[in-house]
Amino acid sequence: MSTAVKLSKLLITRYKNKLFAISYDTNTANEIEYIENNSLLGSIHIGRVKKISKNINAAFVEIEYNKERQTVYFDMPDVKYIIFADEKEHNVLHEGDDIVIKISKLPIKNKLAGATANISDVSTEVLDNIKARKNYIKSPSMLYAGESDYIEIIKDRLKYTTFDIVTDIKEVYEKILSFLKENHSELADRVRLYEDPMISMNKLYSIDTLFESALDKRVWLKDGGYLFIEPTEALTVIDVNTGKNVQKKDVSAVKLKTNLEAIKESARQMRLRNISGIIVIDLINTADKSEVDLLYHTMKDYLKEDRLNTVAIDITKLCLFEITRRKRKPSLLEVMRTEWRL
Repeated sequence: MSTAVKLSKLLITRYKNKLFAISYDTNTANEIEYIENNSLLGSIHIGRVKKISKNINAAFVEIEYNKERQTVYFDMPDVKYIIFADEKEHNVLHEGDDIVIKISKLPIKNKLAGATANISDVSTEVLDNIKARKNYIKSPSMLYAGESDYIEIIKDRLKYTTFDIVTDIKEVYEKILSFLKENHSELADRVRLYEDPMISMNKLYSIDTLFESALDKRVWLKDGGYLFIEPTEALTVIDVNTGKNVQKKDVSAVKLKTNLEAIKESARQMRLRNISGIIVIDLINTADKSEVDLLYHTMKDYLKEDRLNTVAIDITKLCLFEITRRKRKPSLLEVMRTEWRL
């Protein structure tokens, strides 16, 4: 995971009756993350293994959340890393075993929520409590509900850098201030409740405009080229076009400059829109191997600014740049689909 994540300010506010965290680097919005009202993410459970699929080294585990039972997908680690809900020794995971898992990925579309055996990032107090209770609670059952989603977002970003926090929601402000005083007292004076009666936080930070541009399929580049972003069921395609950038006579120079601008903006748009899964960037065609290498390695540098695991796979002979990005939450388009006619 990169330590190059850039963040100077985090806004937490409502837009279209949904709660969002908006990350800024100086005055540029680089990420919009949906905040779950009652998030399954980060909760810890005793779950019962219902099925094991050895060919994909995974198990399907039943949990209970909000008084409803559901199945989650569990990537099986080495058995020594699994916490079992009994005192027996286990050399292998079996169907019917009760294990302690944490929800690491929300369910998206037709995919199940994802779970991990790693619960080491919770506090020592919580961890000790879980280990003390695990043998006495009937599965499936939730052991730990986790923090509010916006607290988890702040904790995640504090792994990389410090930043200012601004919110116009009093309850959110009070919970963040309490969390910082208890865990990062030196940062408590960096959270602010926005209360200006003359101009709303939405207007001050042009949040309407930000969301409109972040949901627009066309994104203009600095020198007149543009991206056309098209999500499909299986992947997201980002098409690169020279657009208005045709004023120079040196066509090859225009192509390279447009491609370089395109990969920089594509890396930002993946974070801003939370585009994940398989991403294919259809670059302007070039047969120059040195240019292809430059584009590939430049993108790898830009991807270091991403908190989520994002991998530059390859640039094909047809100049299709293949990238994968970890899917942890729905994309901005998926979140806003009910509010926008797209």
